Amino acid sequence: MLKRYLIQRHINLDTGRTTLALEKEYWQVMERFAEEDGWSTWRDWFYMNVLPGKPDDIPLSSHVRKTITACLFLEYEQKN
Repeated sequence: MLKRYLIQRHINLDTGRTTLALEKEYWQVMERFAEEDGWSTWRDWFYMNVLPGKPDDIPLSSHVRKTITACLFLEYEQKN
């Protein structure tokens, strides 16, 4: 059931190729961040802004959601 709400995309990690499944809204935000920051693709933004801080004790998808949420909060605070 949950899978129908998720969009899967492939990424390359040091450990090999893997699939990242996130809700459509997270992909949209990541694409917007990439465009605003001048990266050519969401993958470039992901590799530079998400992967370097990933702890080993949580799943990648959770870390991505936490990172994007933190970036959105920071953006909100800067506007107010």
